[in-house]
Amino acid sequence: MKKILGLIIFALAYVGLTYYSGVVGEQYINEQVELTRKQNANANIDVELNNYQRGIFKSTFNVTMQAAAHQFGAETATVHSNAEVFHGPVIFADGIRFGWFYARTDNALSFSDAEINALLTSILPQGVGQMMMLGEFGGGYKADWRTDVISYQDEDNDFLVAGLDVHSRGRFDSLDSAGTFSSGDISARLNTDVELSSTPIYGDVEVEFIAPQVPLTSIRMQVDAINVTIADGSKNIIKNVLLQQQQRLENDKINSKMRFSVDSVEGAFPLNDVYYEMELKQVSQAAMAAWAELSPKLQAEDAFSAYEQELREALALLLSKDLSLSTALGGKAMGGYLTTKLDLEYVPPSDGRPLETLSSTEDYIALIKGSGQIIISKEIIEGSALQFLLAPYLDVYIVQQGDEYVVNARINDGKLWIGDSVIDLAPWVEMYLAAVTAQL
Repeated sequence: MKKILGLIIFALAYVGLTYYSGVVGEQYINEQVELTRKQNANANIDVELNNYQRGIFKSTFNVTMQAAAHQFGAETATVHSNAEVFHGPVIFADGIRFGWFYARTDNALSFSDAEINALLTSILPQGVGQMMMLGEFGGGYKADWRTDVISYQDEDNDFLVAGLDVHSRGRFDSLDSAGTFSSGDISARLNTDVELSSTPIYGDVEVEFIAPQVPLTSIRMQVDAINVTIADGSKNIIKNVLLQQQQRLENDKINSKMRFSVDSVEGAFPLNDVYYEMELKQVSQAAMAAWAELSPKLQAEDAFSAYEQELREALALLLSKDLSLSTALGGKAMGGYLTTKLDLEYVPPSDGRPLETLSSTEDYIALIKGSGQIIISKEIIEGSALQFLLAPYLDVYIVQQGDEYVVNARINDGKLWIGDSVIDLAPWVEMYLAAVTAQL
């Protein structure tokens, strides 16, 4: 009798814990959806959680996320997610797990345009993959999203991605997250003229929100090898492609640095140690928030004229004291090397005038101050047609210093100096703007 009574008490306790786990799981899911809704309120993205049906051992719900899709030629794009939620504390779904809940969602993507939907169905006949999420006891989560093979083929083109795999983790009371992503092998044929193949892409992402609409993001993405074959049979192999982005907070402002690098390019024109770097320093948090709010609005065709005042306000927030931009580019070829660098900084109007009162081209150019340098080794100059093309500029704009050919430049007070020669930039800028305007 005591054993039976003990079993009954155990069963009731387990049912109670399972029901309570379902309650906690619903709270966590609602919390995360609400945070996402607030974050995307100004980004033309609507998030809705519907039909949450909580049972004792399992619950179900669906989520829709709809966004403007003008860039794809449609009014909207919508992700539909149908979820099963298995309650803890001991979960028997896809193995044995421990936590408040384990959710499994099936996801589908649709557009408001029927033609795009037909194309999407041919590329992703099984939808956009399945996501699994474990709600941990400490208030955190682990999520995994996987897709089947993604493929498309017509008379002239075809491509195939052997699946995508994304893992992330975070907390339900925050939008901060960290994760990894990877793809399978990738292959493509473009217009029957070019064939591409790639080893898997893999990388990681970290996001930390320091204020609403202001995330600090770090990204690292790498591809071991990309093979490119042209119709005439020529081949190029691009090895160890790496893209990195890092943002950090300094003096309450944001510094963003991006670096793209390639170890080597094997083919008709071999290259080594190719890189491009860009760093934007001291962007205010207010400017980040303003641009995050404004960017979705600029997708419409008439957006720039409709939001001209908001653009001016966002630009004024961006152009603040200590703002600077640095870029660098370089690589090795023909037994030599080439490097370039450019450093620019923002200079507020000297008379203290607000930006909206500036009118002349000279006024705007005077907001920029900086310097740049190009260095080309003699192996590249003397081993190519550059030797003849650059000959008229030697000792005028280009100076030979030992085994290097160097161009030094600086910009200040609206004028550009290349070596000792000065160029008034305003007429050139006005000529360029007139040409652009004439084409619109």
